[in-house]
Amino acid sequence: MNVPTRASLELSGDLRIYSAPRALIRHIQWSLNQIFGEPIALEWEQQRLCAGTFATQYQWRGDRQLASAIASTLKSWHYLRFEVREFPTSGGEGVLYRATPDLGLHQAVTASTGDIMIHENRLVTSLTSHRSYESLRESIQQALGIAWDDELEGYRRESSEYDLDKRSII
Repeated sequence: MNVPTRASLELSGDLRIYSAPRALIRHIQWSLNQIFGEPIALEWEQQRLCAGTFATQYQWRGDRQLASAIASTLKSWHYLRFEVREFPTSGGEGVLYRATPDLGLHQAVTASTGDIMIHENRLVTSLTSHRSYESLRESIQQALGIAWDDELEGYRRESSEYDLDKRSII
Protein backbone atom coordinates (compact mmCIF):
# COMPACT_ATOMS: atom_id res chain seq x y z
CA MET A 1 0.00 0.00 0.00
CA ASN A 2 1.34 3.41 -0.99
CA VAL A 3 0.76 5.88 1.85
CA PRO A 4 1.77 9.45 0.98
CA THR A 5 4.37 10.94 3.28
CA ARG A 6 4.08 14.49 4.52
CA ALA A 7 6.89 15.53 2.16
CA SER A 8 5.10 14.06 -0.87
CA LEU A 9 1.65 15.42 0.01
CA GLU A 10 0.44 17.87 -2.62
CA LEU A 11 -1.79 20.63 -1.35
CA SER A 12 -4.09 23.12 -3.02
CA GLY A 13 -4.93 26.43 -1.51
CA ASP A 14 -7.28 29.30 -2.11
CA LEU A 15 -6.97 32.79 -0.62
CA ARG A 16 -9.77 35.30 -0.94
CA ILE A 17 -9.33 38.73 0.55
CA TYR A 18 -12.76 40.32 0.33
CA SER A 19 -11.89 43.74 1.70
CA ALA A 20 -8.62 45.43 2.53
CA PRO A 21 -7.94 49.16 2.86
CA ARG A 22 -5.67 50.60 0.17
CA ALA A 23 -3.07 51.51 2.80
CA LEU A 24 -2.52 47.82 3.62
CA ILE A 25 -2.18 46.43 0.10
CA ARG A 26 1.62 46.81 -0.10
CA HIS A 27 2.05 45.31 3.37
CA ILE A 28 -0.17 42.35 2.47
CA GLN A 29 1.70 41.81 -0.80
CA TRP A 30 5.08 41.90 0.93
CA SER A 31 3.93 39.50 3.66
CA LEU A 32 2.50 37.01 1.16
CA ASN A 33 5.70 37.15 -0.91
CA GLN A 34 7.61 36.23 2.26
CA ILE A 35 5.28 33.31 3.04
CA PHE A 36 5.40 31.91 -0.51
CA GLY A 37 9.15 32.52 -0.77
CA GLU A 38 8.75 34.32 -4.09
CA PRO A 39 6.84 37.24 -5.55
CA ILE A 40 3.22 36.40 -6.30
CA ALA A 41 0.98 38.41 -8.60
CA LEU A 42 -2.21 39.73 -7.03
CA GLU A 43 -4.77 41.69 -9.01
CA TRP A 44 -6.66 44.04 -6.73
CA GLU A 45 -10.14 45.28 -7.61
CA GLN A 46 -12.28 47.85 -5.84
CA GLN A 47 -14.70 46.27 -3.39
CA ARG A 48 -18.16 47.60 -4.15
CA LEU A 49 -19.63 46.55 -0.78
CA CYS A 50 -17.17 48.43 1.41
CA ALA A 51 -16.07 51.86 0.20
CA GLY A 52 -12.34 52.48 0.10
CA THR A 53 -11.39 48.80 0.18
CA PHE A 54 -10.05 46.34 -2.38
CA ALA A 55 -10.41 42.62 -3.02
CA THR A 56 -8.20 39.92 -4.54
CA GLN A 57 -7.89 36.16 -4.78
CA TYR A 58 -5.04 33.73 -5.31
CA GLN A 59 -4.83 29.95 -5.77
CA TRP A 60 -1.74 27.80 -5.31
CA ARG A 61 -0.48 24.22 -5.31
CA GLY A 62 2.54 22.90 -3.54
CA ASP A 63 3.91 20.58 -0.92
CA ARG A 64 4.15 23.13 1.93
CA GLN A 65 1.36 23.94 4.34
CA LEU A 66 0.84 27.69 4.00
CA ALA A 67 -2.75 28.41 5.09
CA SER A 68 -1.99 28.82 8.80
CA ALA A 69 0.92 31.19 8.10
CA ILE A 70 -1.25 33.23 5.73
CA ALA A 71 -4.18 33.42 8.18
CA SER A 72 -1.92 34.25 11.10
CA THR A 73 -0.27 37.07 9.16
CA LEU A 74 -3.48 38.53 7.74
CA LYS A 75 -5.35 38.44 11.07
CA SER A 76 -2.83 40.91 12.48
CA TRP A 77 -4.49 43.61 10.34
CA HIS A 78 -7.83 44.16 12.01
CA TYR A 79 -9.53 45.70 8.95
CA LEU A 80 -9.42 42.67 6.63
CA ARG A 81 -12.14 40.25 5.60
CA PHE A 82 -10.68 37.05 4.19
CA GLU A 83 -10.87 33.28 3.79
CA VAL A 84 -8.01 30.83 3.30
CA ARG A 85 -8.62 27.18 2.40
CA GLU A 86 -6.04 24.44 2.06
CA PHE A 87 -6.59 20.75 1.35
CA PRO A 88 -4.71 17.72 0.02
CA THR A 89 -5.31 17.26 -3.72
CA SER A 90 -5.74 13.52 -3.19
CA GLY A 91 -8.60 14.04 -0.72
CA GLY A 92 -8.72 14.03 3.03
CA GLU A 93 -9.10 16.70 5.67
CA GLY A 94 -8.37 20.29 4.90
CA VAL A 95 -8.47 23.53 6.83
CA LEU A 96 -10.47 26.73 6.51
CA TYR A 97 -9.59 30.04 8.13
CA ARG A 98 -11.84 33.07 7.88
CA ALA A 99 -11.75 36.46 9.50
CA THR A 100 -13.76 39.63 9.77
CA PRO A 101 -13.03 42.84 11.66
CA ASP A 102 -15.92 42.28 14.09
CA LEU A 103 -15.59 38.53 14.67
CA GLY A 104 -11.85 37.91 14.46
CA LEU A 105 -10.38 34.64 13.18
CA HIS A 106 -12.20 31.30 12.89
CA GLN A 107 -10.54 27.98 12.06
CA ALA A 108 -12.34 24.82 10.98
CA VAL A 109 -11.42 21.38 9.70
CA THR A 110 -13.00 20.56 6.34
CA ALA A 111 -13.85 17.34 4.54
CA SER A 112 -12.71 16.72 0.97
CA THR A 113 -16.13 18.06 -0.10
CA GLY A 114 -15.45 21.39 1.62
CA ASP A 115 -17.96 20.77 4.41
CA ILE A 116 -16.94 21.82 7.92
CA MET A 117 -16.41 18.88 10.25
CA ILE A 118 -16.71 19.01 14.02
CA HIS A 119 -14.60 16.31 15.61
CA GLU A 120 -15.93 14.09 18.37
CA ASN A 121 -13.89 15.64 21.19
CA ARG A 122 -15.27 19.10 20.43
CA LEU A 123 -18.84 17.77 20.43
CA VAL A 124 -18.30 15.88 23.69
CA THR A 125 -16.86 19.02 25.29
CA SER A 126 -19.87 21.02 24.11
CA LEU A 127 -22.31 18.41 25.40
CA THR A 128 -20.67 18.20 28.83
CA SER A 129 -20.11 21.92 29.37
CA HIS A 130 -23.44 23.34 28.13
CA ARG A 131 -26.53 22.54 30.15
CA SER A 132 -29.18 24.42 28.17
CA TYR A 133 -30.30 23.94 24.60
CA GLU A 134 -29.50 27.56 23.79
CA SER A 135 -25.90 27.42 25.02
CA LEU A 136 -25.32 24.07 23.26
CA ARG A 137 -26.74 25.53 20.06
CA GLU A 138 -24.43 28.58 20.34
CA SER A 139 -21.43 26.32 20.93
CA ILE A 140 -22.15 24.26 17.81
CA GLN A 141 -22.83 27.40 15.75
CA GLN A 142 -19.47 28.77 16.94
CA ALA A 143 -17.72 25.53 15.92
CA LEU A 144 -19.35 25.68 12.48
CA GLY A 145 -18.57 29.38 12.06
CA ILE A 146 -22.15 30.38 11.28
CA ALA A 147 -21.56 34.03 12.20
CA TRP A 148 -18.55 34.19 9.83
CA ASP A 149 -20.59 32.65 7.03
CA ASP A 150 -23.37 35.16 7.61
CA GLU A 151 -21.00 38.12 7.51
CA LEU A 152 -18.97 36.93 4.52
CA GLU A 153 -21.79 35.63 2.31
CA GLY A 154 -22.50 39.00 0.66
CA TYR A 155 -18.80 39.37 -0.16
CA ARG A 156 -18.70 35.86 -1.63
CA ARG A 157 -21.65 36.66 -3.89
CA GLU A 158 -20.06 39.96 -4.90
CA SER A 159 -16.83 38.12 -5.73
CA SER A 160 -18.72 35.54 -7.84
CA GLU A 161 -20.63 38.26 -9.69
CA TYR A 162 -17.37 40.06 -10.40
CA ASP A 163 -15.87 36.84 -11.78
CA LEU A 164 -18.88 36.43 -14.07
CA ASP A 165 -18.65 40.08 -15.19
CA LYS A 166 -14.95 39.62 -15.93
CA ARG A 167 -15.61 36.51 -18.07
CA SER A 168 -18.29 38.27 -20.10
CA ILE A 169 -15.79 40.96 -21.11
CA ILE A 170 -13.34 38.43 -22.53
